[in-house]
Amino acid sequence: MQTTTLTAPSDIVSGRRFIPARQMGGVAGLLDGRQHRPGHAAPILTPAQDWASAMVTTTLPRNTVPTPSRGGASLAPWQEKRVRAFVEEHLHESVSVTDMAAVAKLSRSFFSRAFGTNFGNSPHAFVMERRIARAKAMMLDTNEPLAEIAVACGLSDQAHLSRLFRRQVDCTPSAWRRHARAAGTAPQAMAA
Repeated sequence: MQTTTLTAPSDIVSGRRFIPARQMGGVAGLLDGRQHRPGHAAPILTPAQDWASAMVTTTLPRNTVPTPSRGGASLAPWQEKRVRAFVEEHLHESVSVTDMAAVAKLSRSFFSRAFGTNFGNSPHAFVMERRIARAKAMMLDTNEPLAEIAVACGLSDQAHLSRLFRRQVDCTPSAWRRHARAAGTAPQAMAA
């Protein structure tokens, strides 16, 4: 079996294609998605990722790199604003997709698709992110026990808060609180 090594993106342009043209759009979408995940800083590209990005951009005609889409559905600015306000006002209680859809005056299924386009994640994931953000603010601003903070943020108990917090922030709430208070503010590496 003969293998050929690409040395530059120009190899693709000159006609030696190693990725079928129909798959190039998918590669472009993956590269774009990795660089622009909502809520995450764009990672430094490795040389291989940098090369792949250059390969895709030199292969595809300008303005044809596809962006991830959810069927073209999106929320209007007023709907997005109302949903954000509703979630913030009701974080202390159960917030369902049905309730958020009603605030936006949309069906549940259409709202879920449109929400993903506007916010970059599911309604449930957004609510959980907002609960963790509120818990962080409360941990910095108050001396309340974590169990009370958990309930005030709409979580069932301290264990639920700890599990979600660790998943999103990569440390426990108590460790984050100690570190944030010692630094006088939320540490950059741990702030989300």
